[in-house]
Amino acid sequence: MTIPEPPLPAVTTEAPPKAPSWWRRNRVALVAVAILLPATVVAIGGQNWRLIYAFDARPVDPVVVGEKDSAELAGATFGPVRSGVIDDLSGLDVPEGAKVIAAAIPVDSGAEGVSCRRPTLTHQASGRQWTLMRSEIGVEYNAEEPEFCSSEETGSYEIIAPFVVPEDLEGPFWVDVWPQGVGGTFLRFPIDP
Repeated sequence: MTIPEPPLPAVTTEAPPKAPSWWRRNRVALVAVAILLPATVVAIGGQNWRLIYAFDARPVDPVVVGEKDSAELAGATFGPVRSGVIDDLSGLDVPEGAKVIAAAIPVDSGAEGVSCRRPTLTHQASGRQWTLMRSEIGVEYNAEEPEFCSSEETGSYEIIAPFVVPEDLEGPFWVDVWPQGVGGTFLRFPIDP
């Protein structure tokens, strides 16, 4: 009995099929990234742009009012503004080397009422701004002397706005009042306490 010879493999001249490249294997994911990445950048960038630069996002268009004048905006009349440096700081938490400038802003909101943000103080020479510091220095809440306009308040009232500034800072200043619903327009009252 003879053992037969094992069969020889068939010789082929064709190369084995080449595996698809990494680009082909991942083409669906790559197309998704190519579409979603720019869309994400546009969505996030657009939202941030709107928060900072959109017409109603912040006050950009001042209406400068005369020193002893009043102005109408958003259906309400504001002014004339009175101001002064508060000399008696007893009972208030004011830092060393600072002074308090207070502004009284008359508002006649009529029967509809008007809503506005807290006023700000701007140094005319430098453009530096200060926010209202009422509760921060220890001035108690008083419904008769609000610190901003509320659409629930109708008729005439007065906003009392104290600002803490460096003691050696000299005026003149602007008190800025920004009613809501008027886009980027706001009222700018000159004061020199």
